Amino acid sequence: MIKLAVLGSTGSVGTQTLEVAEKFPEEIEVKALLARRASDTLLLQTRKFKPELVVTYEEPSKDWLSSLPKGTQHMLGDEGLHAAVALSDRVMNAVSGVNGIKPAHVVLKSGKLLLASNKESIICLGELVKENRERVIPVDSEHNALFQLLRDIDVKDIRFVYLTASGGPFKDWSLEEMSKATKEQALRHPRWNMGAKITIDSATLMNKGFELLEAMNLFCLDMDRIKVVIHPQSVVHGVVELKDGSFFMHASQTDMKIPIMHALFYPERKTYPFERKPLPELSPVSFEEVDTDKFRALYLARWAGEMGGVYIPVLLGADEEAVELFLEGRIGFLKIVEIIEKTLSEVNISDPRSIDEILAAVEWGRAKVRDIYEREYAGVV
Repeated sequence: MIKLAVLGSTGSVGTQTLEVAEKFPEEIEVKALLARRASDTLLLQTRKFKPELVVTYEEPSKDWLSSLPKGTQHMLGDEGLHAAVALSDRVMNAVSGVNGIKPAHVVLKSGKLLLASNKESIICLGELVKENRERVIPVDSEHNALFQLLRDIDVKDIRFVYLTASGGPFKDWSLEEMSKATKEQALRHPRWNMGAKITIDSATLMNKGFELLEAMNLFCLDMDRIKVVIHPQSVVHGVVELKDGSFFMHASQTDMKIPIMHALFYPERKTYPFERKPLPELSPVSFEEVDTDKFRALYLARWAGEMGGVYIPVLLGADEEAVELFLEGRIGFLKIVEIIEKTLSEVNISDPRSIDEILAAVEWGRAKVRDIYEREYAGVV
């Protein structure tokens, strides 16, 4: 019986993880659920799965607490996080954004198996991730695909690995058209249904830049061996090119429950219990080069990766704040990457040496974006 904790259970990956767990009640026991708010969704999840522990970071109401099923304890904040990890043997970290860094750190330090859906934590905790590679199973479709491909390939035979990107809603737009893009247009992802932040990151391709940095840490690969290609159909999730000219590809229908199920049961494989598509319906398959003039976010992510140290958490914080400014209608779409680049050019703090200093560098990036916005962009969209 797998003892599972789901951190960020009310988000997209968290809810899909519970959908999978519900199909395997004899093999998965949900021991703990964690979310920021004591929401109706979390309460419904708690009633359905009856975990030993439910954790929130905001104080619930008395009515909410009194509605918990018998036998389920509630705890607050980081104390609850540590207790949730202790109860489980596999932890799905589906907490979004920089809030997922501390949970990943706790899981990795605990010796438990980390099912890693949170990009920011894999990027910022690089050395810790590399030291614990055997206890990290990536959940994002691209990294889960590479994880499966690379298990049986000798690293000396690899020429390149490829991360595939849909290209987002603006793949065929000109820079002039992108400069006028609205929030509604940017949030209209052609393939995936995700939260607002990650959808905007997909539109700028910053999301793919983050995935490039993740791949470096997850697979101990040099950056010059990792490439990004546009693959509009989003059915090939990872590609490995070998030195002998062979290409190995991992493909599946566009459904996050497939990599989630793989991570939950690894190394065992289970029969997929949801609706599946036959192979011809996955056609056609095509690949294109990335237009780096339009998608400069990829360059910034590579640059931050080459610089290393403090530039990586600053990049994350700056991106979060710049995307928020765009979603609030304060800056135009192309200004997201522009203001991030200006933030990176003004870094004057030391490399972090602890989890607290990593989080402080993230906040420095956010604050610097706000500072640059007030200085140069306020009132101009």
